[in-house]
Amino acid sequence: MRKITKFLVSVGLILSISGCANTANDSSRIIRIDPIKLDKAEMNGMKYYRKGDYENAFKQLKEPAMWGYKGSQYVLAFMFLKGQYVEQSTVIGMGWLGVANEVNVNEWRAQFDTFYGASPAPLKAKIDEKVALYIQRYGMKEQNITCNKSLSTSTKRVEVKCQHYEGLGTLYDIEMVE
Repeated sequence: MRKITKFLVSVGLILSISGCANTANDSSRIIRIDPIKLDKAEMNGMKYYRKGDYENAFKQLKEPAMWGYKGSQYVLAFMFLKGQYVEQSTVIGMGWLGVANEVNVNEWRAQFDTFYGASPAPLKAKIDEKVALYIQRYGMKEQNITCNKSLSTSTKRVEVKCQHYEGLGTLYDIEMVE
């Protein structure tokens, strides 16, 4: 009887340890979001961008943009459109500008419409495809975020503040070339 009890206890320990290992492996696939880190990165990235330090701006804004932060996406759009630190790409830039426009900031929408309206039909087709892909990857629904708009009293510009309503998400890499 004593041997059976020891055997059952041993089996129970082995099963509980292997169960914990499986749980740890499953949770390692889930990416947890640190909103404070993302807010800080977006704020620092904006400062670098205004100073003309495009390399550090890109490094700071990249992750918040991937998580759906609209201000970061908007600045990345112009970095790609102008070729600031990154290779110039109208299609990638318009993709970022299109997904940033999910929050319906009038100025951003007007910029998108102006650039899009001046594009030839073959380029418009590529832009449409890229915007749809970016909304699927970096959009508000995919990244589980909500955004609020407010008017900055100091700059008189619209500020967009985004936050996750779930602490988990899927992270997609940023395309650097078309």
